[in-house]
Amino acid sequence: MNTGFALRHETENTDNQQTHKDVSTIFNSVFKVELATSPEVVNEVFELRYQVYCIDRPFEDPDCFADKREHDAYDPRSAHALIRHRITGDSVATVRLVMTGDHPENLEQGDFPMEGHCIHRMGQQARNAFAAAPRAQIAEISRMAVSREFRRRLNEGESASGTSDSVCYSDSENGKRAMPYISLGLFAAILQMSVRHGITHWMAVMEPAQLRLLKRFGVEFDHVGPVLEYHGLRRPAFTEAASLIDGIRRRRPDVWSLITDAGRYLPAKPN
Repeated sequence: MNTGFALRHETENTDNQQTHKDVSTIFNSVFKVELATSPEVVNEVFELRYQVYCIDRPFEDPDCFADKREHDAYDPRSAHALIRHRITGDSVATVRLVMTGDHPENLEQGDFPMEGHCIHRMGQQARNAFAAAPRAQIAEISRMAVSREFRRRLNEGESASGTSDSVCYSDSENGKRAMPYISLGLFAAILQMSVRHGITHWMAVMEPAQLRLLKRFGVEFDHVGPVLEYHGLRRPAFTEAASLIDGIRRRRPDVWSLITDAGRYLPAKPN
């Protein structure tokens, strides 16, 4: 009886270790996280955002961006990152962190895109946590986007529309397996940017389906507000970064390893 339990326990541990390995190995075999620290890479971010937010979705008016680069007034005080396809070098996903800028005490310059629309509609506990957090250490996760064009190229040998017919990814099977992990790769980018800029708290407004997907991977925000209309149906969320990362480690150590690069990147505690 005890022998059977030990064998089953050992098998479960082996399976968990394999899962732990697979999440990071599969993602890193196909994609890589890249912080946008040069004007050239920032331009790639804006080009991808234009494709997603102006062409793929009716979110922004493409006529407002003659250079085919979607950008706004928050970008100068934001950090940006890409998920890049290793073989082709294509940028397949992007995210930014909006920060308070040089004058966090000046609300006119230091507010966040979702602040005026969403924070007051969350519960009292969430509002108290937001008010108590050091403002200069808060960042809004924003413009999280995945290229639909990349999905089409990866899942189809040829495009029905005739666009990008010559593109064929030799790692299509690995790519398909890695696709569900792109959101985790974006969180790895968010964490790296946060460590770089001393961010301790995250706020975001996300589609309910996206929050459910992240929850399946063990990514759970401390505070999540009600569904509201904000460029479509969204739910606002707020969390201390260290709390979220610690929760992932308890629930999904394999995901924690991918997001933190095996503990290389860990969020600071609030001052």
